[in-house]
Formats: sequence, C-alpha cells, structure tokens
Amino acid sequence: MARAMRATSRSGFRLTSRRVARRHEALGRIFGGLALLAIVGPFLVSVIASVLAGVLHDPSLGRFAVSALFLTLPGVLVALGLSFLSALFATTAVGGKGPAHVTADAAGLRFTSGAVKRSIPRTDIRSGLVLSDPHVRVELCLRRGQVIEVHVAREEEGARLLAALGIGPTERRVAVSLGSVHRELAAGCVGVPVFTILWLIVISALTRPLSNPGSFWPVVVWAGLALVSTWLLRRAARSTQVVVGTDGVRVERPFSTAWIPYAELAAVRTLGERLLLSRRGGGSVVLRAKDTLTEALAQRIRDAHEGATAGGAALRGAEALERRGRELGAWREDLRKLLAAGDYRAAGLTPEDALHALDDASAPRDRRVGAALFLRVAGYPEAQEHIRVAAGATADDALRAALEHAAEEEVDDAALARVLR
Repeated sequence: MARAMRATSRSGFRLTSRRVARRHEALGRIFGGLALLAIVGPFLVSVIASVLAGVLHDPSLGRFAVSALFLTLPGVLVALGLSFLSALFATTAVGGKGPAHVTADAAGLRFTSGAVKRSIPRTDIRSGLVLSDPHVRVELCLRRGQVIEVHVAREEEGARLLAALGIGPTERRVAVSLGSVHRELAAGCVGVPVFTILWLIVISALTRPLSNPGSFWPVVVWAGLALVSTWLLRRAARSTQVVVGTDGVRVERPFSTAWIPYAELAAVRTLGERLLLSRRGGGSVVLRAKDTLTEALAQRIRDAHEGATAGGAALRGAEALERRGRELGAWREDLRKLLAAGDYRAAGLTPEDALHALDDASAPRDRRVGAALFLRVAGYPEAQEHIRVAAGATADDALRAALEHAAEEEVDDAALARVLR
C-alpha cells in the first residue's frame, strides 16, 4: 500500500496560484545572530582584556577592558536595528501578486508568472505544510533556509501539491516550529546585560576584583556565570518543535523530548490555540500555537496517523527480519544465510515483502532495520534509495539514524550497533 501511495503521489499536478512568494528565514537567523553578537561581543572582549591585563600586568589592557565594556550600550542600539532586519526577513514574503502557473512532480516545483520562469529541484525541498489562515497556502521549506509560499484555492489543492512532490503525510516527515525564533533572540539580547549586572553585583559583594589587578579569576567567574545564565534563558525561550513522521510524532521542548508512536496515539484534538495528543492508557501532550498552525498541524498528524494504521498488516515470515536479541554481526549473517539458502521463500518472505516491511510505519524498529539490511544483502534494485526515503519519512531519530547507516555503501556495523543499543 505504501508503495502504491508513493507511486500515485509522484504523478504531476498543475494549478494556477494567485501568488507565489518567498521568505528568507536564513537571512533572518543571520541578522539575529549578528544582533546577539553586537551585545555579547563587547562584553567578551572586555572580559578577555581583563584576564590578559591580570596575567601580563599591563594597565593599558585594563583601561581597554573598561572602554570595551562601555561599548555594550551602543551594542544594544545596534542590536535593536539588526533585530528589526531579522524580523523583516523572517516574516515578510516577497513575490509577484500576479497569477502563476505551478507544476509539481517528482522532479520538483516549477512556476511561470508572466515572462518569469523558475524551478526548484525536489532535492532542495525539505518539507511542506498546508496552512489555511489568513490565506490557504502551501509553505515549502527549502534546504537553504528559504520558505516558498504557494497560495491555493482550497486545502485539497495544497494536499495534492504536497503529494505530487512526495512530501505528503504518508511519505515524508515534516518539522514544525510552534513559535517565533525572535523569542530566543530577545531572550539573548535581554539576558546579556541583565545577567552581566546581576552577577557583577553578586561577585562584587563576595570579592573586590577591581582592587586587586593581579586577581583575574573573579572576572572569569563573573563572565562564565553571565554567559551560562544567558544560554539557559535562551534555551528556555526556544520554540517547541514538532516532528510529524509516518510512524509517530516527536515533540522537542527546550529541555525534554517526547516520542509518541501512532500505535500509542489515541486522539488528536484542538481547543483554540491548544493541540492535545492523547495517549492510549492515559496521559496527553499539550501544545500551544496560533489557531491556523494548530489546525494545520493537527490535520497533518491525523492524515499521517490514518496512513500508518491503514498500512500496518503483518506479513507472514516478516518476523524473520527481526533481531530478537542477536548480536548485530550474527543478525546480519543470519539474514545473509536466509537469502543464500532460499529459506526466505519457504517462510513466505520475498525481497518485495521486505520492502513492504521497510515502508510499514507500524512495524517494530528492528524489523524495519532488518528489512533494510535484507534488501542490501539481496542486492535489490535501488535499495539504497528506498532505505533513504524510509529514513526521511520517520520521526523516530534512532530509527532514522539506523536506516541511514544501513543505506551506506559500506554498512558501518559499529555505528549501527550504537544506534540500536
């Protein structure tokens, strides 16, 4: 079923879009990093100069350290301007407003607007999502940090566009951030001056570093505490990321990660800005985002969940692919013997069945890895490509890493064993 879906999804799809626009999120992150550097830079230079002044007993370096510290205030003003540019690039979509003829297929995305013709190779497209507010559109995330917005008339058109590109819910995972990157930037810009002053007061109360130029360790402690505190604040402000794969959902919070296989997912509900993922047997994960993003994410999870549960019929003999406590070397050798002796046919297992097990999102992790190894041993045509597609579709990081190792030209047993441990 998974292979049939994949083949269907790769048929071309054409539509006329009211607008195709582009956002440069990567440039937004670059300017955000420069904004943070404008604040942190003078502080770090001042600390380094203070330490060198104590080590080298050079009063001129001490004076330079004080001067550099005074540059922190102008740095804040520069950071405000850079932050504005960061927000502008990250949130503003630029593109023609005239109609564009869009074609999507396995090769990628092509669109024509007037005399302008552009194309985006499929390999440059990481993921995509259909959003419905304020306009129905497909957002495609590119590998270079850009986002393409393709406005469509209906959500069904957006779903068909994703399917034609091979990044629909049953074929490809998608990573969605539930907040703005500017929260993290703001936390860093605010945290540096606040923690600098706070820890300066604390350190000064415990010692008098300025009265003893030869003692530089209080300056090092002060700088370390200020930077670590700022890092923790930035980490706490980091947006929650939700990765929706063909086999489950991974929720990455600032200090924790939750993995929910579809076999454990009982219900997906939305309550305004809240998204509730209920587990079987009790317990739930609550997420918050804008209404439109909450609905789009919920629909993506439902579609992926439905695809996973619809294609999970067990194959006779598929258990022969599982590791069942064997050492990795013995496991691979048994798969090789199974193939060489022709026992896989007696067990009702063929390379095509192994491909089915590889694509089966509801199958156990070791069965899917075993299927990948079996296909490599069997010399199945385009086995590496099939394995890499399966790796790109899973939200399970451990499984993805294992499949990526299995797809390598020379399978790295040591690396594969570490992932499966």
